[in-house]
Amino acid sequence: MLNKFLKLIRGVEPKKNKKPSNYGLFRPELESFEERITPTTSIIYANGLLTGSVVVDGGTKGVSGVSIGITGETSTGRSVNYSVVTNSNGNFSIDQLLPGSYTVTRSTPAGFLSGTTSTSAKLNIAEGQTINQNLGLGGLTPAKVSLGLWASGVSSGITAPTAGSGTAIGFTMTQLKAFTDATVARNSTTYYNLAAFNLSPDTTNTTLTFNTSQGAIDVTLLDSAAPVSVTNFLSYVQNGSYTNDLFHRMANLSGSTGPSQILQGGQFTTNSVSGVVNSFTDVATYQPIANEFDPSRPNSVGSLAMARTSALDSATSQFYFNLTDNTSSLGQTGNGYAVFGNVANSASLANLQSFATSYTPQAGTIITTTTNPVASLPALTGANPAVPNDPVGTATTNLAIINSITGSPTGYLNYLVSSSDPSIVNASIGSLNGTFSPSQVQLVAGPNTGTAVITVTLIDNRNEATIKTFKVTVQ
Repeated sequence: MLNKFLKLIRGVEPKKNKKPSNYGLFRPELESFEERITPTTSIIYANGLLTGSVVVDGGTKGVSGVSIGITGETSTGRSVNYSVVTNSNGNFSIDQLLPGSYTVTRSTPAGFLSGTTSTSAKLNIAEGQTINQNLGLGGLTPAKVSLGLWASGVSSGITAPTAGSGTAIGFTMTQLKAFTDATVARNSTTYYNLAAFNLSPDTTNTTLTFNTSQGAIDVTLLDSAAPVSVTNFLSYVQNGSYTNDLFHRMANLSGSTGPSQILQGGQFTTNSVSGVVNSFTDVATYQPIANEFDPSRPNSVGSLAMARTSALDSATSQFYFNLTDNTSSLGQTGNGYAVFGNVANSASLANLQSFATSYTPQAGTIITTTTNPVASLPALTGANPAVPNDPVGTATTNLAIINSITGSPTGYLNYLVSSSDPSIVNASIGSLNGTFSPSQVQLVAGPNTGTAVITVTLIDNRNEATIKTFKVTVQ
């Protein structure tokens, strides 16, 4: 019975329209379906490096666990507030610094004197510059050990201060996880999704509006919690894939005639003339994405999630809203469905749930390039004449439709990619109207074995950039 429940949420995979490849030189990351274009002004690289040590006045012994703060403003006007702690040797290092004017300071750990050498410094860092800046402490307080004892070099048994924790607010691209190397077979084509690795420092939870046949539904996307799903969804939005999108499934997960629990779309575009449906087309899809299910993001009332087949990593364009609490049926460990957004307010939730009271699910057939039976097509209750099994010819007002999706994202990343040896592995970034998305890198391996280094340049909406690499080995 459970398998029957699950099948209803797994939409039939739409046929992939064959589209001409368009390998654009950009990557819109999280939160952008505005202008995703290669920057037209000079890119400013975050490749500065600040190093230094915290040492006792007049000596060379470093002190561990000292908090180092760096504040200031980049040359593009970004406010910076970042901190690290010195390591066991008293050293610190801050890389991926953007050009700008900064002040670096140190804390005074318990048991140490303030010192007579520099406790702070003002720095101007240029692009690609490396600066070394030491900061001083005045030695241990007499309560711990006499200054004379310290000067004699007898410091055994002295416990270093406990290291603190640092914070980075609007400083650099947040790393979700490190880039990982890959191994591929000869003459193969694979895909590497960049959305899982970094966030723009300007990224906030994006709010979109679904303009539907039942009114506006505001949705807050979970950008940092489900970056792959959000980026994938926004790519479809920006490409216009969900304009006049049909909600083709409104189902009870038990397969019974009980209350509808999910409302699903993302597979078919509704085409009409003068308010009358004349055809449907398949939503063209990118490469599938990884399943980002997490029990901390349950399939609760009003949540937005990715639909997929029985394969965990098969989601493409289809999505669904939870009309009821489906946490148990759609949140099984190892087989859960990834939630990536939530309805933002009570008015929007009321509009969403009105689909269940204003429409009746019925069997239907959506004809595109193929014939697609649907078990629970939402049809307007009381429509006269009734919506036929093949809804071509019915009024658009008789169907549940997303007219458009609008919003104003705040932060995103563009990507540039290159390979150190295209004869081993050629790397290219996708495009909005291609067969793989602008967050997906296509890796085409040649006939020879070897290793190539893939260089990724991440550029945010201020044209501030950093460079990262990963290796691809062909076996």
